[in-house]
Amino acid sequence: MLQAFKEIPSDEETTTDKDESGANLSVESVDVDDADHHSQSEADILEDEELSEYDETDDDDSNFCIGRDKQTRWRKTQIAPRAKTRGKNVVKKIPGPTSHARDASTELEAYQKIMDIDIIDEVIKCTNKYMQGIQHKFGRERRCMETSRSELMALLGLLYLIGTRKGHHANVRELWTADGTGVQILRTCMSCDRFLFLLRCIRFDDLQTRPGRRQTGKLAPMCTILDIFVKNCQQCYNTSEFTTIDEMLHPFRGRCSFIQYMPNKPAKYGVKIFALCDANTFYCSNLEIYCGKQPRGPCDVRNTPTDIVKRLVSPIENSNKNVTTDNWYTNIPLLHYLLEKKTTLLGTMKKNKREIPPEFLPTKARQPGESMFGFQKGKVLVSFVPKRNKAVILVSSMHDSGVMDEATKKPEIIILDYNMTKGGVDT
Repeated sequence: MLQAFKEIPSDEETTTDKDESGANLSVESVDVDDADHHSQSEADILEDEELSEYDETDDDDSNFCIGRDKQTRWRKTQIAPRAKTRGKNVVKKIPGPTSHARDASTELEAYQKIMDIDIIDEVIKCTNKYMQGIQHKFGRERRCMETSRSELMALLGLLYLIGTRKGHHANVRELWTADGTGVQILRTCMSCDRFLFLLRCIRFDDLQTRPGRRQTGKLAPMCTILDIFVKNCQQCYNTSEFTTIDEMLHPFRGRCSFIQYMPNKPAKYGVKIFALCDANTFYCSNLEIYCGKQPRGPCDVRNTPTDIVKRLVSPIENSNKNVTTDNWYTNIPLLHYLLEKKTTLLGTMKKNKREIPPEFLPTKARQPGESMFGFQKGKVLVSFVPKRNKAVILVSSMHDSGVMDEATKKPEIIILDYNMTKGGVDT
């Protein structure tokens, strides 16, 4: 667990964890502002000494569980740490808005920190250019009037409002009806025909240069705007000490070459997005749209789970924060990689990983509620039996001990941390 390292009156943050059984337990962590530390801090010294802070002199094979790879050894008993604070859990940046976004005093100013004027003006320029090319199809020029900054902001506001009114599946013209069943504020902003026309014409790039850009990436129609959006998300907010990486499915059934079908998602069809989110405030700090196999070029990257995590965690590297992932991403090599980047990992593991000892797998002999622990320097492996013939296997580089929760008799890794932080992206 995170430990309070040094208390500074202006740097304090309290985070609350959720567990599998619905219990809420809180861990208070005090961040350290490194603005006044020009020399090597105590936390950095402890980090350097981390590999030597344990005493592991007992090499008796009976005290170890061997993984199926015949190489990975997990100690059955907890490794006794020395009386020193672990440096890898000390978070130095205060979670919350950064100085770039702290001056926003209204909701509109806060919104424009993310969707800034550069994005709005780029959309207006591309949309008006498209309107100029289709004016000849309309009998009257006023039916194809170019849009402005205020009208585009009104369009975005109406889309948000329709979403909050649960009208995203309703017929658009029903929302504009004047018989009392529609939404009155929609009619006061713009007509239904103008609303539909703007949705038809809105563009995020130049159509004339798109074919050339498509040869290097499938996201050519959105690449410029998306890059600015992600950059703004990272500049405006510091995530807390707990983050989550998972995939989300944005509902979409239009024409798109990388539409995904995910039957376990509510929408089933849409655009798959991998995201890094704050597990406490659910703020999206980094995201990546899955486009499948890309053309050769700068956008042609590997889409293995490990590579996806490595790209998404780049904004929080060397920050001593924790990343929670599910069993599609979690593996021991990734855990070692993140430790090198001073980032801890907590996640479930698939049972086919060869680093897992056979004793940790589900068997009929194991009773419900039983837990097994394996310890190495800097990481813990736990196997918990929720019911007969089932086992949940988790690995963590954030923990050192096999503490059990007294109320639920479940491992602390599951109760206080994993189930608390795994739903950041879903929320």
